Amino acid sequence: MPPHLRLAAGVVACGRHWTLAGPFVPVRPDIPKGGMFLYKLLSYLKPYRGKIALATLLMAISAICNLLLPTLMSNVLDKGVYAAAEADTFGYILKTALWMFGISLVSLASVAGGYWVVYHVISGYTWSLRSALFRKVHTMTLAEVGRIGASNLVTRSTHDVGTLNWVVSMLCGNIIIIPLMFLGGVFLCMRKDFRLSLVVLCAVPFLIAVVLLMSKKIAHLWEVSDEYCDKQNDLVRERLRGIRVIRAFDREEKAHSRITEATRVMANNIIRANVSMSIIDPLAAFVLNLAGLLIVYLGGVRMERGSGLTPGDVFAMIQYVNIILGAIISVSFAIVMLPHARVAAKRLSQVTESTGLEDDRPAEGLTFSGRIDLDHVSFTYPGSPAPALTDVDLHIKAGEWVSVIGGTGSGKTTLAELLLAFRTPTEGALRFDGTDVAELSPKDVRANISCSLQKSMLYAGTVADNLRMGKPDASDDELWAALELAQLADFIREQPDGLSFKLEQAGTNVSGGQKQRLAIARAILKQAPIYIFDDSFSALDFLTEAKVRTALNEQLAGRTRIVITQRVVSAMHSDRIFVLSDGRLVGAGPHEELLGTCPIYREIFLSQTGGGAV
Repeated sequence: MPPHLRLAAGVVACGRHWTLAGPFVPVRPDIPKGGMFLYKLLSYLKPYRGKIALATLLMAISAICNLLLPTLMSNVLDKGVYAAAEADTFGYILKTALWMFGISLVSLASVAGGYWVVYHVISGYTWSLRSALFRKVHTMTLAEVGRIGASNLVTRSTHDVGTLNWVVSMLCGNIIIIPLMFLGGVFLCMRKDFRLSLVVLCAVPFLIAVVLLMSKKIAHLWEVSDEYCDKQNDLVRERLRGIRVIRAFDREEKAHSRITEATRVMANNIIRANVSMSIIDPLAAFVLNLAGLLIVYLGGVRMERGSGLTPGDVFAMIQYVNIILGAIISVSFAIVMLPHARVAAKRLSQVTESTGLEDDRPAEGLTFSGRIDLDHVSFTYPGSPAPALTDVDLHIKAGEWVSVIGGTGSGKTTLAELLLAFRTPTEGALRFDGTDVAELSPKDVRANISCSLQKSMLYAGTVADNLRMGKPDASDDELWAALELAQLADFIREQPDGLSFKLEQAGTNVSGGQKQRLAIARAILKQAPIYIFDDSFSALDFLTEAKVRTALNEQLAGRTRIVITQRVVSAMHSDRIFVLSDGRLVGAGPHEELLGTCPIYREIFLSQTGGGAV
């Protein structure tokens, strides 16, 4: 088998040994059916067609050189070693040896150049495919991301792309080399002696039958291992994110047992697949070496009978058997691995052919006044039996400060996702300045909204880097002003690096309240007519929250502010409050009015304050 195929096989096979899977059947996302996905993904090779042609040509030259060598060696034996004593055998041997040396150099140079081109094509293809996947993931809807799973997207962009790299390595030259070596070896065998060549031809169908049988068995094992590869990422990600909970409840042993069982299940599938694959090489070697022995024996018999067969012919045929052996092993590996590549292609196509969040409409640079109307809006998550929002009818004036309050599961965050055009209403209409959101580019909608979402997501980098996501060209003075409003400037000044203070991924080196205030400061930096604060004060103490709210009201006066919260103290001073319960709007009005007209709001107020003044 060619060296780079063995390397690809090791990467594909060994990569799974790092996976963990649960002792249960993993939940499989729907994998699209069809046989065109591999072809579609290989379309990313179009920019490299010239290099592929060059690699194919170089590999073909190497293959032809390798096919010439046994014939030249047989001539050395017949016309040199076994020639009559009076002939100038040494001169002929030397001349032929020089020809063989030159042909070997040409073969070496061509195969080295071919592999150099192949690896450049593989690198370029990997870059193109992963870039396309990365761009596509950024435009996928939340439902699509949820259906596939974040950890599974990582698996597809690494493990499955690696599998397709093997297909590319096969296409770059080997698609020509394998049939050229096989057919060339068979033809030259037949040219030497037709009857002896039948020994080789009889062995080939047997090997092909074994390979096809193995491929059917291995295809299922690869598919199962890929499913568990996805599940492994889910379990590892879940454990890393929930490590504090696991330790707090002393469930480390249970978590470890899940991983131990997962490793056992994963290893069984990998070992069975690799053992099945490993049988092919020795079996092919045994059968064709046996054919070689028969050729030696039958060749000797035919030489004794005066058939005209020479020792050089027998030697050349044995060499061609080895060449045919290499071609058959490569073909067998390709047949066995092709189902795995098709599975990988289907899984990748599930990402590349997803509908996506963005539409083709370009941003028009619209500027909203801040008026928002929800006309009898309902929304149901895909696969959910009940709607998350039902017949919500509310209207927000430009520059108004409103709050949306309700218990867990009341639909508050769903409402925020609708406002940000992450999702579209299943019924009713959402309008900005009287224009239906369906008629607007999502980019225009988000350009007019600044938000601090429920999860205060921070990224690895400096404080300044994170804040400038809200305004890339913000000066240091603007950053400090935003931090002052968020009541976090003193903490940042205490750090030796100030604005260059390094934040770990997800902000693990700051507290929950500090993360929320950094997210608020980031939202403030973006100048927008509408601001959404989705549960952005939940980790703040009441005094700090009061200071932040006061600063925000002064800074953002005249702009539409939507505060989504579960705390009465965060909502009661708003111009109006909208009360959600089980996805329905059950109350709307100022605080004092709702205390008298909305039982649910009054219940929330009493449960949080005891009926006292706040």
